[in-house]
Amino acid sequence: MKMINNTDLTWHEIARKEQLIPRENDWWIWLLLTGRGFGKTRTGAESVMEMVHSGKYKRVGIIGKNIRETKDVMVEGISGLLSTTIAEKITGGGGVGGSAKRGGRRQLEFRYYPSKNVITWENGAVAYLLGADNYEKLRGYQFDLIWLDEFAKYKNPEAFWQQALFTLRLGPDPKCVITTTPKPIKILKKISESEGTHVTKGSTFDNSSNLSSRFIETIKSSYENTRIGKQELEGELLMEKENAVWKREDIIYRNISMDKLARIVIGVDPAVTSGEKSDETGIIVAGIGYDEKFYVLADLSGKYKPPDWAKIVCRACLDYKAGRIVAETNNGGDLVGEMITTIYKNVPFKQIRAIKGKIARAEPISLLYEAGRVFHIKEFTELEEQMCNLSYDGKMDGSPDRVDALVWAISELKDKECSYNISTIDM
Repeated sequence: MKMINNTDLTWHEIARKEQLIPRENDWWIWLLLTGRGFGKTRTGAESVMEMVHSGKYKRVGIIGKNIRETKDVMVEGISGLLSTTIAEKITGGGGVGGSAKRGGRRQLEFRYYPSKNVITWENGAVAYLLGADNYEKLRGYQFDLIWLDEFAKYKNPEAFWQQALFTLRLGPDPKCVITTTPKPIKILKKISESEGTHVTKGSTFDNSSNLSSRFIETIKSSYENTRIGKQELEGELLMEKENAVWKREDIIYRNISMDKLARIVIGVDPAVTSGEKSDETGIIVAGIGYDEKFYVLADLSGKYKPPDWAKIVCRACLDYKAGRIVAETNNGGDLVGEMITTIYKNVPFKQIRAIKGKIARAEPISLLYEAGRVFHIKEFTELEEQMCNLSYDGKMDGSPDRVDALVWAISELKDKECSYNISTIDM
């Protein structure tokens, strides 16, 4: 999208060419596989508004990861339906409905009903706001147009897609618009290769004129020429390795309240240097519930100086009421333990010296994932990318610092219960 602030301009006057609805009429799925910040959500919102105003589409499904994201991002967000050029002209930028004229053509009046999760237009068109996490609810709907945002984030995309296809059955030319940053999931690859799918690709940098220069510089230095950069910035659909230790489909998301956790530990894979080319310090917080399932609660990893990561680890120990900090000390030796216990006394610390190789240590934990015994309470993009990039041939981009910390944490949780009173930690 061009950097233009004149609200009198139409979407066609400010959008980049690749953001406009494909001119070809033989597509029924428009799949935008783009990097973060490309402007894909704005593209989806503007396209839906344009298609409804054409009069050809009257029953619309607006579907995000869950109903909250559908409303907060796809409708009410800065790039959502209420912020489109058409909506701005109708409401003046401050309302939830209205009408306006432009160029002799009156824009359609519309109304948004947040409590009902519905948008209506005066021509009889209706948009229903839904969440993909409740995909069984789709059985009661039928559409001629659906818009799916961040499809790759859906908890169960294959099951959702099966239900979504059954709803897209109205009108002579039903359409599906999918706007997402890609992830290596099979159903997304299948959709991208299906007959009738028009694929639009784009990168974060295509929209650099609308993004913070500091943000651009930071992500370039951190992720350019990496696998995660190709996916998250360039929008490339990189399927997981055939010999990967972890499969993407085995990473399942489920939240849990802290009072249902029996134990919590923090796994640390420390970096002993902090230069520009140094490895990250892996810091993973994980717990085991009374249901005997494991939960990954936080990924606090990053490039830190030793005193800084020690503070982060001990702060997390207090915040999460962790029973133990487990750290690999192959490289740093006793210095790792001294770094933590010198800064904060009485921290429950256990040092581990790795004897087995990374794959041998990781495989038992990946089997727990495969058995459905490990859950992530939310998406941890960089950790999950490392997990699925770790292969049995030992080849991967960079060091698996986050994975190592994950392995130490869950391995510790598998062992006998440790009891510590952390209330004496001097912060």
